[in-house]
Amino acid sequence: MEKDLTAIEWRSDQWIYQFGGLRPENVLEYFSQSPFWDPSSNNAVLKMQTQFNALQQGSYDLKNMVGVEFAVTHQEPPMLFIITKFRRSSPTKVTPIAAYYILDGNAYEAPSLHSIVSTRMLSSIKRVENAFEIARSHAVFHPSVGYSWNESAELKAARKNALKDFQS
Repeated sequence: MEKDLTAIEWRSDQWIYQFGGLRPENVLEYFSQSPFWDPSSNNAVLKMQTQFNALQQGSYDLKNMVGVEFAVTHQEPPMLFIITKFRRSSPTKVTPIAAYYILDGNAYEAPSLHSIVSTRMLSSIKRVENAFEIARSHAVFHPSVGYSWNESAELKAARKNALKDFQS
């Protein structure tokens, strides 16, 4: 299970200054300094394997490795970079795990679709529960009459005005 890091904002002004800003060729290196980075990712393994030899990292292909990898999937330099974390099971099959974005140097984990939908649904449910509570507070029950609506003069006037506005 992945840790939820959506409440974290990360930034390294020193790194940005030292490397002259964020560019497509260095944004993954910047991202690798963040708490969102997985040090066991294929990117990290490849970097460790190639850092002291004459071969450059670019001569190796991440697509031939199996495991977790990061890739820049969208960019609008220097302000916006979207990085996706994938699980690669073959050279042609990848499954997205998480998405991150760097906006003006600040790195964030994007919320999952599930968390967005469940949050929206929860707030909708709370609004409906609140409406039912208000309605229930105005309903009155008497054994000889049954249920009736007990509303203040202000509410009656507001309801009648709303009905007039609706009809005109």
